[in-house]
Amino acid sequence: MIRLLFLILISLFSCECSFAGKIYKYLDEDGVLVFTDTPMAEKVLVEVEQTPFVEAKKYFHVENQGSKSHPVFYGVNNYYGPVEVEIKLTEYHNISSSYKLPKTFVVEPRSRLKLVELWPIRRDQGYSYSYQTEFVFGRPGGRHSPSDSYVPPAPLDRGFVISQAFHGESSHRHSQSEYAVDIPMPMGTPVLAARSGVVIDVSSDFFENGRSERMKSRANSITVLHDDGTMALYAHLKQESAQVLIGARVFRGQVLAESGNTGYSSGPHLHFVILKNTGMELRSIPFAFHGGNGHPFTPQRGLLLSGEPSRKRVKQSVAKMPVSNPSKDLKSMLESTAEKIRRTLGLNFN
Repeated sequence: MIRLLFLILISLFSCECSFAGKIYKYLDEDGVLVFTDTPMAEKVLVEVEQTPFVEAKKYFHVENQGSKSHPVFYGVNNYYGPVEVEIKLTEYHNISSSYKLPKTFVVEPRSRLKLVELWPIRRDQGYSYSYQTEFVFGRPGGRHSPSDSYVPPAPLDRGFVISQAFHGESSHRHSQSEYAVDIPMPMGTPVLAARSGVVIDVSSDFFENGRSERMKSRANSITVLHDDGTMALYAHLKQESAQVLIGARVFRGQVLAESGNTGYSSGPHLHFVILKNTGMELRSIPFAFHGGNGHPFTPQRGLLLSGEPSRKRVKQSVAKMPVSNPSKDLKSMLESTAEKIRRTLGLNFN
């Protein structure tokens, strides 16, 4: 008779991320079926089952550290980059505040900041209030000033072709995707850091793709914060291929992950865009790639990325190459946490 042995693995730390996982079914030397979430090299693998996506704690949130009648709201930022947050009262009666609302604040990396206090104007009368918060990655008003042009985020010796570039007709029409680039490439292609910076967000547990509504927030991605406050977004990555951790310092040309086809996507490709916080809104900004001949060039549809001078266009139809989802559907893609408060991340992956 086959006996069943379940190994229950309990994490002793809090993971503030979104995740899925795998359940491994093994047969040991005694004929016992072993279920675990950790690969076991010494046992015979019977089956691997992918578990559903699960939401976990948030990297940024607003919490009340006061009382119900005298709330004191703090912004808690566990990201390795600054966050701009706006707080506003949507409805209120007999309530005063320490600041005129709405008001925005910048919460520094890995820190908490007191935002606002509320209290009844007349304590002998009833009071009520409701509030709303939004947050955006990055510090507003930064200046895009790279020390060099951006390295193409894929190996130049593979000869990849840009299928959609700035102002792309298929889906690069929104402010957050206007200057994005799509590069079709086989699954598992190394994705390289186009510029040095600090990893502030990683999503690597999604494993599906398609054009259904639920796929709109199911793309693996990595976001890197640059020294000038801009951010690079690498999206549609292969499941569990991330080779960097949140908070890690990465360098130009370093392998970040492998390309994939996760989320709302019509085929394997990499979505790459540079974003800047312009004041409670992330907007894409133009950039230049570093050419194989040492000269920078502007990404263009149909352009061949190679180790040779990269201005040569490939005479083939790129209209059929895969592109990301339309910009109106992209805002939720980086929302690896499903926060009920409205978040204006402003990230559109096209």
